Amino acid sequence: MNIERYLTDHRQGTPRQILRLLRQGRVTVNDAAVDSPLTDVVKADQVRVDGMAVTGRQPQYLIFNKPIGFQLSMDPTSAHSLGSLLNTLDQVRPLKALADLPKEATGLVLASDDDHFLTDVAAQKWVSTLRMPLAGVVTELPTLAADLTFSAVKLVPDTLHQTTTATVQTRDLNAAVPTLLALKAINGPVSRIALGPMALPVDLSVASYRGLFPTEIDDLNGPLESSTESQTETSSKLG
Repeated sequence: MNIERYLTDHRQGTPRQILRLLRQGRVTVNDAAVDSPLTDVVKADQVRVDGMAVTGRQPQYLIFNKPIGFQLSMDPTSAHSLGSLLNTLDQVRPLKALADLPKEATGLVLASDDDHFLTDVAAQKWVSTLRMPLAGVVTELPTLAADLTFSAVKLVPDTLHQTTTATVQTRDLNAAVPTLLALKAINGPVSRIALGPMALPVDLSVASYRGLFPTEIDDLNGPLESSTESQTETSSKLG
């Protein structure tokens, strides 16, 4: 059996994730690093990922809808933290959050016990899409239009209810969130509704979370190099 099939059978991630593990030098067979998905392994071999036997790894990938004021700590004993929202089973995992959303904002936050996944996602420098309600019918926000922190500023007025929904995109949340909260017309929370290709699920209520689907994990990690994609096709045919 080749190493790619072995890792797949032991639930070490999607095919694309497994190729990343190999490419990043995180897989060893009998203490020797392997980088080819076609490397053969047998039952007697000691296969490890990040130094741990594959049977004990089973990484976790989560998406939260963070409430306002909650810290990104995953400590389950800390009040007003993401960790306090975890169920009993997930509390024992060494989870970390992608620390990029200020506590003053609500919405999409990623967490995992796979540090490399969080590093890979951060390296993509994905654009965040933020949404906020405004009081009154607002047709322009010149301060945001002139601010290089923001792009794709969109206003959707509701003349019936005399409100406006504003959405913006930014790569600098630490600068963007305070600026948005300082708007005179703001009438509710600043929420992150998307991070790059990952949209906040419409059925994920505030203060809840769920696991990421394999396609969502792959999308967040970004594309692999073309040569690696070729390896995937070859190994899939031979596996």
